[in-house]
Amino acid sequence: MSNPIIFGTGTPRSGGTLVSNILSVHKDVIITTDLLHFFRHIYKKYSPISKLSNQYKLVHEMCARIKYRQRINFSPEEILSYFKKVESYNDVIISISNFFLSKNKKKKIIGEYSNGEWRNIKDFLELDRSYKSFQVIRDPRAVLTSWKKITYTGGYKYLNIIFNWIDAIKYSEKYLKEYSKERYLRIKFEEIHNEPKKSVDKICNFFAQEFDPNMLKDKIWPNLLNSKFNYVNVSSYNNKLMYGFSKKRTIEWKNHIEDWEITLIQHILKDHLKLLNYEILDCNEKLLSKGLSIIENDETLLKNFNHFKKTNEGTDKRINDPSKPENWAATDKSKDMSARFIDTKDYQNYVNEMNIIDRKSKEITN
Repeated sequence: MSNPIIFGTGTPRSGGTLVSNILSVHKDVIITTDLLHFFRHIYKKYSPISKLSNQYKLVHEMCARIKYRQRINFSPEEILSYFKKVESYNDVIISISNFFLSKNKKKKIIGEYSNGEWRNIKDFLELDRSYKSFQVIRDPRAVLTSWKKITYTGGYKYLNIIFNWIDAIKYSEKYLKEYSKERYLRIKFEEIHNEPKKSVDKICNFFAQEFDPNMLKDKIWPNLLNSKFNYVNVSSYNNKLMYGFSKKRTIEWKNHIEDWEITLIQHILKDHLKLLNYEILDCNEKLLSKGLSIIENDETLLKNFNHFKKTNEGTDKRINDPSKPENWAATDKSKDMSARFIDTKDYQNYVNEMNIIDRKSKEITN
C-alpha cells in the first residue's frame, strides 16, 4: 500500500463523525466510522495471527459483527483472499484496508475513526512510519450533555465521561510533544464549525492532499456520503442526521445542561478548560455540593475522582465495556437513542453465529 492509512479517535460525542465526513467527501479519501474497530475487536486478540484458524476466526467474527451492528454484508471468503501474506497485525490492517479500497475504487487513501481509542494512537503510529493519526476534542460540557442523552447507563453514571475526557486530553498533550505535525493532528470541534475553510485547509495539509471544494459544499454531502462505508451522525439534541457546519452546534449544549453540572465540570476541569481556551461561565458555587455528593455516592465515579485528585489523570475505561456485545447500542435507534443491542432479536442470532464460527475455526489446521 503506497498511501498512508489514517486512524482517528476521540471521546464519544466529540465530533469524530464530522471529521470523517469532511475527509470522505474528498475525491481521494474514505474514512469509515466505528465500522472496523481495529483496536477494540482485533488488535492482539487473534495471536498468533499467522495461523489460518485465527485468520478465519478474525474475518468471520468481523463480518458477523458488522452485519449485525451496521447491517452491512461482507463476504468473509473475499476478505480472506487478501490475507495471503499475513504475518503481523500491520499486515491485517493493510489487508482489510485493501479490501475496503477495492469496494471504493475511486478512493486512494483509507482510514477509520473509532471513538474511545485515544490510548491506541501510539500503537497505531508505531505500526508503520507512514501512518497518520488525528484526535478530535470538544468542550467537555457539550460532550457531557450529548452523552447524557444517548447513553442507556442509568442514574448519574454518565458523569464518568468527565474522567474519559481528562484522559483523552492528557494523551493528546503527550502526543503533541511526542510526534511531529506530519504524523499527529489534534482537531477542535468548535474551530471546524467556526472556521470551516481554515480547518479544512489544515486537515488537507496534514494529509498532504489538495483541497477538494466538496469538503465545504455541505449541501451536497447527503449524496456524496450515500454509501454503506460512510456514516452520518444523529444529533442527540434533535435526533436528526447532521451534515456540515453550523456555529450553533458549538453552543447548543448551553440549552441542555443543568446549572449544577456546569459548576461541577468547571470545578474539576477549570485548568484544562483554560488551557484549551474554553470559556469559563459564571456559575453558582453553592451547587457544587450537589455534584460532589453525587460522585461520592457512586463507587466508580468516586474511585475515578479520587484518582484524579491524586494524579491529575483520568481514565479510558467506560462504565460498560464496549467490546462486549451485551453493552452495545442497538443498530436501530430511530425511536430510542438509548436502545440496547441485547434487547433486540439480533442479539441471540449474533451469539449463535459467533458460536458456530468458534467451532469451525477449531476444525482448521495450519
